Order: sequence, then C-alpha cells, then structure tokens
Amino acid sequence: MSHKEYYEKFMEVALEEAKISLKEGNKGFGVVIVKNDEILVQTHDTEVTDNDPTAHAEINGIKKVVKIIGKELENCILISTHEPCPMCMTAIVWSRISELVYGVSIEDSLKQGMNMINISSKEIESRSHTNILINEGILKEKCMNLYNSKIREQIKQFRTSSIDDWKLYGKELLERRKKWFQDNKSRIDNLIGSDIEKAYKLLILKLEISDKEMPIIEKSNKKLVFHSKNFCPSLEACKILDLDTRIICKEIFEKPTDEFIKMINPKLQFTRNYNSIRPYTEYCEEVIFLLD
Repeated sequence: MSHKEYYEKFMEVALEEAKISLKEGNKGFGVVIVKNDEILVQTHDTEVTDNDPTAHAEINGIKKVVKIIGKELENCILISTHEPCPMCMTAIVWSRISELVYGVSIEDSLKQGMNMINISSKEIESRSHTNILINEGILKEKCMNLYNSKIREQIKQFRTSSIDDWKLYGKELLERRKKWFQDNKSRIDNLIGSDIEKAYKLLILKLEISDKEMPIIEKSNKKLVFHSKNFCPSLEACKILDLDTRIICKEIFEKPTDEFIKMINPKLQFTRNYNSIRPYTEYCEEVIFLLD
C-alpha cells in the first residue's frame, strides 16, 4: 500500500465523522488519530451542540486520545478533513503529534467564502520547536464537498425540514426562477429551435452548464429525454445526510422545474424517471414532454 492509499484509508473514516457533524448541526469537520496503523480516536467538531467555540474536531480528538495514551503523542498521525485552524495547529504542536494529514486547506476554504484565520499549518509548524511532517490534499475533492457553500445551504435546508417545509421551499425556488426568467428575458428570447428544445436549453442556461453535462439521448417532436450528470448540490447534500433523492427531488424540485419550463410554453411538462436517479445510477434521467 502506498503512502497515499494509506492516508486515504483513514481519511474515509474522517469523512464519515464530518458527515455525522453536519447531521448533528455542527460545522462538518472530521478527525482520526492513528498510531502504529491503528485508529486510536475518531471524532468530529461539536462547537454548536456543545455551545463551545473551542470544541473543534482536532481539539476533541486530542482530548480523547490523551486519556488513552497520555499527553505525549509522538508517532501519532492526525488526519483531518480540513487544515487545522491556528488554535488547533498549536494544540497539535504542544501535543507533539508527529504527522499531520488533511484534505482541504484554509486557502481553499477562504476561496469558498468561509470565515477562517488565514495562517497556515506550515507557517505555525515552521515557527515551533517541532518537526511535524505535513501532507495535504488527501481526498481533497471529497473533502471539498463538506465546505462547498451551495451544498451547505442545501444541508441546512434539508436537515431538519418536514415535507411541508420542503414544499414551501419549492414554492420559494419557483419564485426565484420566475424572477431569473424575467431578468434574463433577452437571452432566453435568443434561444433557437422548437419549444421543447428551447426548454432544454433554458435549463442549461439556468444551471450554467454545457450540453455535455446533460446529453440528449432521445428526441422527437413531442418528447426529449436527457441524462443529467452535472454537479448537483442537492445530490451531495442528500448523500451527506443519507436522504433519498427520489423523495427530495420529487417533493422539492420537480414542480418548480415543470412550472419554469412552462414559461416557454404552457403545454410543456417536465418529469424524472425515479428509477434512474443519482446516486442510485450514474445519471438522472429527465424528460420534457410537449402535451397535445
């Protein structure tokens, strides 16, 4: 097993801890502490649920592991979904942890709009008395989903909502789409093709994606079938929260999308094949009809 594969194996555990954090309403950071190829501790942040601004995943992990092996953590590896903040990195230095591995950097999160103190772990380590080996970018793409602002917005919306709340959110979504339609009327007027083709192009325009991410697999005068493979914040939020996309997409997104394309032609209708929807298949099969 390579070093990269070794780190990835433990990062998968940290990712699951981060998901637990988000399900609880915390901030989505996961940590494992490893020694001699064995996980001593796996944990996550509890800042919100404990009402404690210091209850970061790294701090929680260190507090737990010292109860097992004492305060000197030489030869331990701390693996985190996110680069430690200065507070946590300082705790890592003082605990004498030998190696740090993380997925997403502070710089990455700042670009996402997250509120971070912009001091890197390497800078703190370089000013310390220690020699901590730092490895970054492990399973970075998976970890990035935890801190994507659009995914986090959906997690917040879905986590504690009822079906009635989801339907209300769907109505709000439709109003935003109607406003977008009016604001972009000149661009929409330039769409070419039949009304069914215009509806398909409208969705591409709204999602700001290419037709390669929504390839057409069947087309006639009355029906157009396409496979959506584009990045979807709702899909990622459902995966993190263990929610069924067949329910979420049906209750929240189908009606607003149907009403949205009807702004092209009231006889258009949108639906999905709920037997072929991500993450249960590789794509979401979606259909636009032109009714008689």
